[in-house]
Amino acid sequence: MSAAQEFPVDLPGGPVGQDHGLRWTLMVLGVATASLALTNAVSIESWGADLPPSPGVARVVDDAGRWRATTDSAGLSAPRETLHRAWKRLEEARWPGQPSDELAAR
Repeated sequence: MSAAQEFPVDLPGGPVGQDHGLRWTLMVLGVATASLALTNAVSIESWGADLPPSPGVARVVDDAGRWRATTDSAGLSAPRETLHRAWKRLEEARWPGQPSDELAAR
């Protein structure tokens, strides 16, 4: 019998309860949310600016602007800015012989 046919292998220990999976999922979502809030404040501000105008949206945009200024002054926006610059360079890249966007638009 090949090794592929011997799978699944019994793992030691008892079955893992569902509460473990839920706890893990909540931790992952919490870490991801905190990471994005700390390093990607510009997207929060941009999202708020795209919403239909209202007093509540104005407050969200003002708060997001202050949060962006805070994260920028702390240097937390540097990873996002670096990735954004790299992405823009890749967007502008052309294959050899491929016309630029200005020539293609004519």
